[in-house]
Amino acid sequence: MKRKGTIMIACALAGSMLSGASVFAAPAEDGLLRTAIRYDITTMDVAKTTDDYMIPMNVFDRLFETRMTDGTAQVVGSLCTDYTVSEDGLTYDFTLRDGVEFSNGSTLTASDVQYTFERLLKAGEENMDIPLEVQGADAVASGEADSLEGFQTADDTHFSITLSEPNAGFTAELSAAAMSIVDEQTMEEVKHFGSDPADTIGTGPYIVTEWKANDHYSLEYNPNYWGEEPSVKKVIVSVIPDAGTQNLMFQNGELDLIDLQTLDSAIVQATYKTMYEDQIVSTPKVGMSYLTFNENQEYLKDVNVRKAISMAVDVDKIIASIYNGDAIRENGIIPSGIWSHNDDFQAPAYDPDGAKKLLADAGYKEGEISFEIAMDSSSDGSIKLVGNAISQQLEQIGIHANVKNYDHAIWLDLRSSSKMDSFVATWGMDYNDPANIMYTFFGNEKNTAQRSLNYPDKEIMQRVAAASAIVDDAQRKAEYQDLEKKIIGEDAAWLPLFETLHLYCKGERVESFTPQWAGFTDFYVTDVVLK
Repeated sequence: MKRKGTIMIACALAGSMLSGASVFAAPAEDGLLRTAIRYDITTMDVAKTTDDYMIPMNVFDRLFETRMTDGTAQVVGSLCTDYTVSEDGLTYDFTLRDGVEFSNGSTLTASDVQYTFERLLKAGEENMDIPLEVQGADAVASGEADSLEGFQTADDTHFSITLSEPNAGFTAELSAAAMSIVDEQTMEEVKHFGSDPADTIGTGPYIVTEWKANDHYSLEYNPNYWGEEPSVKKVIVSVIPDAGTQNLMFQNGELDLIDLQTLDSAIVQATYKTMYEDQIVSTPKVGMSYLTFNENQEYLKDVNVRKAISMAVDVDKIIASIYNGDAIRENGIIPSGIWSHNDDFQAPAYDPDGAKKLLADAGYKEGEISFEIAMDSSSDGSIKLVGNAISQQLEQIGIHANVKNYDHAIWLDLRSSSKMDSFVATWGMDYNDPANIMYTFFGNEKNTAQRSLNYPDKEIMQRVAAASAIVDDAQRKAEYQDLEKKIIGEDAAWLPLFETLHLYCKGERVESFTPQWAGFTDFYVTDVVLK
């Protein structure tokens, strides 16, 4: 046994000589957090990415943030200290936090917020959706106008935003990393914002001090930060592609925080859930894994077939066998952890015999029904296993669901053509509002077609779209839950599966860690407290 231990330590030390790991060779200094990622970021600019949010989340602020409060995700003011909404739900009047400075000493003003909105529209690349809600956004995006008609600045700390249509979830949207506020003056002076740390300036608790491509990047405490000083004064995020090396480095004390979803589930089960059980931090990856039904398909257009499929899939068995229990069963459209989630709504129970009877009563012969489950080749291995498991379970009731893997680009084209029979995928929530998933999938004919759902009930889709404008929270919640009962309970428009858990393990130097509210891999460094 001693010999094996010696070999393991030697391997860990050898692994620390790999790309990115050399920054951890020296003993950890006070206030330093060391963590790792498998793949390097591509940019620090939210106008150019929908994936790389670790730096934007910590170097910039937003008008609002979604943070965990008493175990629930709450939208709270950040750069915005107060706001009001007009009776028609169109106009929001905001008050900015006074005295906030960017890390270069420039003062935050309302014009910086306006510039942030307009810059996303003019860039025309990523994260345009939220600014496009503002009156006059189309004109700015097309180049017909230079400024937003619906954005009015009263003075340095007061401004109003008028939307084209009411949206009760607007403040939740403004908490998304995509809406990180930038400094207009800095942006006009620098040439390499988002790629050069010196040019990437924000008001957040940290400054990016170094980015060595495919090796590591470093953040350090921003002395101009307006908020409470964090426990972590410096963080080094090292790029370590090999998950096994990350595992050995953590066990050797060279990493203070490790994302367990990068490791093989067998290692997590055998090592971390035994040796490090008390150091594991778990949080739901707020979102929904689901199986879709194309209602234009020969058999899936029949609600009896869709209901029979829903009854024949043993979701609990899938969670236990593929995810080792690290997932939460979901029953509707709005996932757990999102405002207006209905804890009392139940999907059909697992009942393969009942499913067979339903199909027989509807006139189908055993083996008659067939369709294809299209899998995206870029999906993680577990989701691919889910597709195969569903196929095998449906065979038990005489339904042939052929699983076919497609290259990612081809898969996207087929899905957007509205001709994909079915697929298994996961939707991660961007902000804490049900419209983020309800409207995306069932908000209009275009949305439902481009995801190959082809949900036919136009009246229901109109109600989904209109629900965003309901200002009264109780009425809006009731409407969403009623719509969920219709779309899932009566129409079986898709099969909700589960919400996975995101596991991390904190090292001996970490007192506490609160993951990002939606279970993103990226997190707020201020939510780490060192011993």
